[in-house]
Amino acid sequence: MDSTNYQPIPALGKDSLTPLFDGFAEVLGLGVAFKKKVIERAQLQHGERLLDVGCGTATLLMAAKAHDPSIEAIGIDSDERGLTLARKKITASKLTVEVMQARAEQLPFPADSFDIVTSTLIFHHLPTEVKKLAMQEIYRVLKPGGRFVLADFGQPQSVLLKTLFALGTLLPSREVMYARDNQEGKLPLFLAEAGFAVTEPGPRHKWSIPFLLGSKE
Repeated sequence: MDSTNYQPIPALGKDSLTPLFDGFAEVLGLGVAFKKKVIERAQLQHGERLLDVGCGTATLLMAAKAHDPSIEAIGIDSDERGLTLARKKITASKLTVEVMQARAEQLPFPADSFDIVTSTLIFHHLPTEVKKLAMQEIYRVLKPGGRFVLADFGQPQSVLLKTLFALGTLLPSREVMYARDNQEGKLPLFLAEAGFAVTEPGPRHKWSIPFLLGSKE
């Protein structure tokens, strides 16, 4: 597909709901505590350079910078509304964090630029080909030995979640269509195709969200 024709999906599906995203995420257990679990698996080291792909309102970046002020924290997102909220939060926090508008499949950075890349709950919003292009881009901008922590929906494991996901497939929407790769457990395969050595450290989040670790060897 021509990725330039792809129209990104807002965090909650509609632009008007973006200001509610942080509160909604906290209610579902996908807020600050969830982002900290991603950071734990990234195993941040002193002075490393971190890129958060699909940074939204910068919750993960701010948590990472608070965890270790020595790191350089940069985020990209295609949604300018979310980035506007992120900049307000960053200013209020007085943390040194940078965010910019860009797309996951077209990262505006040279090769071997980052020690760590993270991405949370963005890939289920991407068409299959864009998922693959984004993973290739992330591999490109990572330094040799760099790590990519991808936290997004995987195959549902409980009866309740299997039922909810099955009901979701009855809705003819692009959000549901794009999430099928996740539900079928294809993200680790796509990561391997992009060149990553893939592991899954630690238990999954309660919403069947695996924490996938891709290493660039």
